[in-house]
Amino acid sequence: MAEKNAGSKKSTDKVSKSATKSRAKTAKPKPRKRAARKPTNAPLLQRIKQRTLRTLWHLIWKGSLACIVVVAFYLVYLDAKITKQFEGNKWQLPVQVYARAMTFYPDQYLSEDEVLWELKRLNYSQVNRINRTGQYVLQGRTIEVHRRSFNFHDGSEQARTFILNFAGKKLASIVDKNGRRVNSARLEPVQIARIGNESNQDREFVPLEKFPNILKQALLVVEDRDFYEHHGVSLWSIMRAFYTNIKVGRTVQGGSTLTQQLAKNFYLTRERSIVRKINEAFIALILDYRYSKDEILEAYLNEVYLGQAYNQGVHGMGLAAEFYFAKPVDELEFDQIALLVAMVKGPSYYNPRRYPERVQERRDLVLRLLAESGHISTNEFRLALARPIKIQTLKNSLHKSYPGYLELVNRELKKRLPNQEIVNAGVRIFTYFDLQKQSAMEQSIGAGIPYLERRFKTKQLETAMISVNIEKGGVSALVAGREVRYNGFNRVLDTKRNIGSLVKPAVYLTALEQSQYNLGTLLDDSPLQVTDEAGDTWKPENFDHKFRGYMPLFRAFSRSINIPVVNLGLDIGVHNVVESLNKLGIEEKINQYPSLLLGAIELSSFDVAQMYTTIASGGQYRKLTSISAMTDAVGRVLYEHNVDAQKRFSADASYMTKYGLKRVTKDGTARRINAHFPSIQLAGKTGTSNDLRDSWFAGFDHNTVTVTWLGRDDNRPTGLTGASGALELYIRYLKPLNPQAIADARPAGVRWAFVNEKTGKQAPPGCGKVIQLPIRSSEFEPRPKCVQ
Repeated sequence: MAEKNAGSKKSTDKVSKSATKSRAKTAKPKPRKRAARKPTNAPLLQRIKQRTLRTLWHLIWKGSLACIVVVAFYLVYLDAKITKQFEGNKWQLPVQVYARAMTFYPDQYLSEDEVLWELKRLNYSQVNRINRTGQYVLQGRTIEVHRRSFNFHDGSEQARTFILNFAGKKLASIVDKNGRRVNSARLEPVQIARIGNESNQDREFVPLEKFPNILKQALLVVEDRDFYEHHGVSLWSIMRAFYTNIKVGRTVQGGSTLTQQLAKNFYLTRERSIVRKINEAFIALILDYRYSKDEILEAYLNEVYLGQAYNQGVHGMGLAAEFYFAKPVDELEFDQIALLVAMVKGPSYYNPRRYPERVQERRDLVLRLLAESGHISTNEFRLALARPIKIQTLKNSLHKSYPGYLELVNRELKKRLPNQEIVNAGVRIFTYFDLQKQSAMEQSIGAGIPYLERRFKTKQLETAMISVNIEKGGVSALVAGREVRYNGFNRVLDTKRNIGSLVKPAVYLTALEQSQYNLGTLLDDSPLQVTDEAGDTWKPENFDHKFRGYMPLFRAFSRSINIPVVNLGLDIGVHNVVESLNKLGIEEKINQYPSLLLGAIELSSFDVAQMYTTIASGGQYRKLTSISAMTDAVGRVLYEHNVDAQKRFSADASYMTKYGLKRVTKDGTARRINAHFPSIQLAGKTGTSNDLRDSWFAGFDHNTVTVTWLGRDDNRPTGLTGASGALELYIRYLKPLNPQAIADARPAGVRWAFVNEKTGKQAPPGCGKVIQLPIRSSEFEPRPKCVQ
């Protein structure tokens, strides 16, 4: 039984196993059996990972390539921008205006005082022995000068030494340092103004070779010792500066190279950011690759900011030398060079005018670094260290010290050179401006107007004065109002007033051009009435309301009697007088009224100066100008004044007219001049308008015509005649100067003859009241008869 059960159990087990196997074959796999799935999922994850890595790699290298392309394009853009600015006009340079250059030649009418005055204005130093430019030695009546080099409009001249020997009132001779006589010499002109531009930056461009070596060395020692070794950016400089500053305990060196500083100043803003520093590095690398070290250093020396002159930034070592020390950069002492280099770190913080002690400490550090590096000796270091800081006062650094004159220059500049781009490229204007005459004119006005207001109990007087060089027609001095520094309304150019008796020389000149008139011709001084075509009546009066009957022309001229000149003008024709005024240089339309003969014409002081310059030059017309020449920054001539004289009146008539003007200063309305200058022959004419509203005087010596106007802006009476007002200012103006007596050569068509004042005819001496006058040779009688 047991065996049977056992067999049955085995049989059952076999069936069971067989059924199980069968179910196993047909049943679906259960989820929990994951061991069989691992081999199938592992490759998928690996593939996903690989795809992700490949995607990231593509993004990285494409992004990097894009960045490289962007940076490359940006560098190309920077390179083009840098090249265009660096190789073109780097800066908008100011217009530089110069006075006339004092010129010397043998037998010149010149005094030692005039030369010494000019040398002082040029900041020359008086020494016992000359050892460099900008110095002079005064010994007896000899002045030895070591003139600086200068780029004149007619060519560049190197520094030179010459000796001026004086005798009497003249320059006797000029010799060079070897004792050889020379025909001429000249000083460099004084710069009188720097007219700024839209950039509000001012600089004086100086080529690298003209900077003293010690200045370059000082700058490199303090700011960038490895300048000639690095490639625009220097990590070593940054590390060394960091170490030095920690060692000293304060910031004495910067980490940026000079090239980086130039990049920042030249192309970037002062913003502090990572982006700006990156740009700065890029630009520095490009500059270093593109240009030589000397080109970069030259640009830096001319670009660096070193202070503020009112609204104009002072840029460059060249201008800073003038601004702070009134010297060219190549004449600076060691301590002055150290001070400028010290200021590079922070011109506002190290402003020598505001913080002298702070600046001195920094200056001394620069000197110490120079000594330690062996660029100056121990003795030179001690001497420089002991020198106090002396800075030119800011009031002497004004950009527009002579606003009236500069207004005239500016108007002419716009006519001669309308292209503003050329003007901003550093135009240099050479003028006829004479500093000594300008100074004398300003002193005359400053003291004379208050004196006149007190004496004549008047007030609110205004003035206009102008002086002109007769030979060139160049305006040498101009004051546009009693406030000589006020840059406003220009009364010389824009105030037009009745000129009164200043018109009379034009009437006499017109008459003397005709053969029937001479200086002895008798003119009628009797009551006169003139009726025009409209029926209006004009009754001219003499100033003193008196009548003298017949009188010789020269006497009516010198005493400025009204009625005789009206009679004369009516006889010769008012239209002829108008023509003469136009020939003298009056360009505006003139109404042909009889009242014109007594000055019923409104002219500016400039117009009057033009008129009298033609008379003073013997009838030769030269259009007045302030500009003698203009050059660009490299010395190329852009404009040069052609002194083209046009003969508009005969030499005979001009000579006789000038004689009449000389008599005005000897015994006529301006005879006060003779009292002040008894040994000097001068000429001139007073003028007074109706109701004493305008006071005029036009006078001249051998070289210069000067016109003076006094009046009120509201055109109310002043109580002044030409003799009491304007003449006073003219006399004061001449006092500090060295006026030269008029010495006219007598024309061949003129002879001197004795003329009887009563008859107006030639007469022998002793035949009544006779006077010697210049007359035409054709009228001369060798043996005149005595007719009374």
